[in-house]
Amino acid sequence: LLRVVNAWRHISSRLPSLASIVTILSRSNTNSPTPDEQKEADLRSPTYTSSGNFGRLREFADEESNMCLLLNRVVDMENPERHIVYLTVSLFVTFLCNKKTAGDEKATAKKQSVLVRHFNTLIGYSNSEKCFTIPPRRLRRSAVCNAFLCGLPEILDSKLVIANQIVMLGVQLLLHLPSPQRLASDQPTSEYSLAALDINQRHLWLNTTILILYKYRYETPPFSDLVCKLISIVICTLECQVHVCDLKSAPAKVEFAPWSEGSSADEEEDSDVKDERPLRRPETLSVAAPQTFTIITEKGVHLTETTRIVTPTIVASREELGEAKLESISEEGSEETSKISKRKSRWKRRITKGGENISERSCLRCGYCNEQLQSFDEETLSLCLIAIETFVHREPTMAAPMLFRIINTVTRVVERALYPWHDSPMFVAGNSRSVAKQLLRVVLHQMSSSGICLQLFDMNIERASSFWSTISFSLADFTELSPVAIIQILLEDILNEWPSRLSRILFNLAAYLPYVPPDAYFSHWSAVISSLDSFFRRLLSQMQSEANRSAVRTELKSCFEIMSVVLRVQNFSTFKSSVSLVDSFAKWLTEAMHECKADLLDMLTVCTACNRALVRERDKQCLTKAIVSELIQAIKFKCEMHEHNYMAIVELVLQDAGESVSEEINDDQFNTAACEAIRPYLFDVIEFISDLHVLAKLKKLTSSDSVGGDMKASLAQVVALEMSRSSVRDSRTVLRYIPWLMSPPSVTQAAPGAFAESVTNVRILSWLLLGALHATQPCLPVPIECSQHIADYIHFVLAGFADQSKQSVVHMSALFHAFHLCQLWTVYCEQAAVSTDDLAQKAFANVLDFWARVTPAILQLLSHSKVLADMVNLHFLNTMQALQQCNSAVLCELSAMWQPILTAYHAQIPSQLRIKLDSCENQPSLQSEPLAQWLKRVRYKISQIELQTSAASPFYNV
Repeated sequence: LLRVVNAWRHISSRLPSLASIVTILSRSNTNSPTPDEQKEADLRSPTYTSSGNFGRLREFADEESNMCLLLNRVVDMENPERHIVYLTVSLFVTFLCNKKTAGDEKATAKKQSVLVRHFNTLIGYSNSEKCFTIPPRRLRRSAVCNAFLCGLPEILDSKLVIANQIVMLGVQLLLHLPSPQRLASDQPTSEYSLAALDINQRHLWLNTTILILYKYRYETPPFSDLVCKLISIVICTLECQVHVCDLKSAPAKVEFAPWSEGSSADEEEDSDVKDERPLRRPETLSVAAPQTFTIITEKGVHLTETTRIVTPTIVASREELGEAKLESISEEGSEETSKISKRKSRWKRRITKGGENISERSCLRCGYCNEQLQSFDEETLSLCLIAIETFVHREPTMAAPMLFRIINTVTRVVERALYPWHDSPMFVAGNSRSVAKQLLRVVLHQMSSSGICLQLFDMNIERASSFWSTISFSLADFTELSPVAIIQILLEDILNEWPSRLSRILFNLAAYLPYVPPDAYFSHWSAVISSLDSFFRRLLSQMQSEANRSAVRTELKSCFEIMSVVLRVQNFSTFKSSVSLVDSFAKWLTEAMHECKADLLDMLTVCTACNRALVRERDKQCLTKAIVSELIQAIKFKCEMHEHNYMAIVELVLQDAGESVSEEINDDQFNTAACEAIRPYLFDVIEFISDLHVLAKLKKLTSSDSVGGDMKASLAQVVALEMSRSSVRDSRTVLRYIPWLMSPPSVTQAAPGAFAESVTNVRILSWLLLGALHATQPCLPVPIECSQHIADYIHFVLAGFADQSKQSVVHMSALFHAFHLCQLWTVYCEQAAVSTDDLAQKAFANVLDFWARVTPAILQLLSHSKVLADMVNLHFLNTMQALQQCNSAVLCELSAMWQPILTAYHAQIPSQLRIKLDSCENQPSLQSEPLAQWLKRVRYKISQIELQTSAASPFYNV
């Protein structure tokens, strides 16, 4: 200690003559500059740039800066007794921390100012330039800097009077020390981490930063700007620990440095050693942890720099890398050993000649973006988190611009556990993950009254699922702010300050809700349900009041997901506003479906959740009834609906009826009660099917030819399934829904409008049979015993076609609909025989009786004229082809009887019909094609005929 005191007195006495020392040193003989001086001179030259270009600014060249550099080299870096310098500065720092000294007296103020000024010069800080003139890389190895950094936290903590004088110096030192810049005059990069510091320097750096943030005022510039830069360094350190690539940007191009920087002669000398061992290209590359090798030379220690590119796995590098010393091993052995030793000595000589001593750690880099991967110890991470929390707590206004970045980074820290025991939900003191969780809790709770929830949910979050799961996990056991309370605060903020666009907010809320526990925080859930009720009512009024306001698809889908989760809350029906919430959501949903596409799976999910959440039957079907009622209003053309939603709602009903509407949807998973909801509207559905002009209206609304036909077929399937289900319990189903089937008109006593009415009934029967054949389960809406009545209707239409066909376009299409009904009834009876053994014999007998009644009417129609006979023959041959495609057994039984029909008017079959008949007879199919394809063609033909008839009917009426 006495030696340290004497050295300090000697340095203090020599401080006034430092200028003469600089002059003497500058005039000293420098004929042979050292490698360090030569390297620094090259770096300061105006022609040197890191990219090889001209025009680099010179390093600081003023006298004070040169003196700082020389002092650093002579007193610190090249001083053989650096430990004495370290102890001296430590003693100086201890003196500054002494609480007994009267540091605030005016008599000592001038001395302190001079002392601090001289110390600034010693540490490398220029009082004129107000910046450091020593490169950060060199300053990090400085004994003066390290000694001052060790005592700086204690000065800032215990001696505020002295600390206020040096706090600006300390902040600038904290900014300069971890900077990756090569020269002191270089512009520092915008953001950098603490990776350049060793572990002890990091801890001291962070402790100093925390004390500055906690004890000193920094709300005014320029101090505030410097503090914000410190926080950026801390955030960047955490981001390096939890590196995430920006997948939107293109992968970085990595340029590999050459393996060797030696001369070609050295490479030629090494070639004989290389050739002795054959080269083999491995199929797989194993990635090992990088190591730094220390090569012992006479002048000191030289560490080579190695950068490994790791692809494609992104891993964090280890900060504390192992060092291995290469010792020369001399033993008598093979010639190869001696050659390897020569190569080692040559490499050692090349490094010795290489200029300054380079000491850099090897590092891992990301294989996608080429960013350097860092790994920090747990105490460093904890101190970083404490520094951020202190900053946010002290100055929330300054922290606001970077608040989202802070939360996003901290959630990644919570998400990625350093050790297996971090996965425990228990709070562990000193655990960096626990500190990160506490930071999220404190920040969200502190800012909850300042609108942070609304701002947070309005952010574009790339990893939405993991982000919100981490937020919910962090708040799970926090009594001051539960995961459900976040939702309540968000809804209150929305209602108080209605945003112009809700898409992003609702999307994030839908992503957050699945991670909120549904079986806890019931008091908060009650408030959330009440706020949601007010939200949907306000949203509906906003939509109706603004003429150009239409629901965005993301809003509709997000609301589906939100309600699906809320309806699954335990004991949902016991909440006061539960029924009111469902009612307000149903009203908004039906309004939104006019303009926005709704997915079938979303409707199934929310309707099933509503059916299970509520108790009373009326409340259970509230959502389903609202959706089905909107469909009925749409097919009555009382309101418009999005093109996709027509079929989506019909599929909702079919799925509840047990039909398979999609391979992705499991029938056992959903229970919507849509069949019960549509049952009161079946007569409206039948009226829609019977209307000839609805397809033309739908075509105008949807700009599609197929939507109307698909709609009619699907709704006919709904009616067929309901009639089939009811006929099991009640034999009077036909009399209830289609009572006219049991009383066909008489040919001899027909009313004036009977023909047009019969054509309409034939079309209705065709659509019903088409819907029944589309069903995947046995479906018999029309009993087989009604075959006689159907035959009578067809007989009436065929008998009156010759006289009535010219009165209107509707009458002209009667022949087409009659023959299609014959096809559908034949296939319907055969499918019934296949599906049920009891009906097999009865169905086949009825279909033969059906054709026995219809065939005479066809023969009678052939006798009118040649033109009419050609029309009948064409329709009849098309019927035979259709039955042949379905592999009908009736065709085999009756083909011999049907042959004379084609030659009834002609002596022989016309050539154009013979070609079709030959193709039908010569290509028998052993296996019938799928019935669905044939039904699709029939459905398209019928819908096209109705479209054409509807389009031409205003222009062709007698």
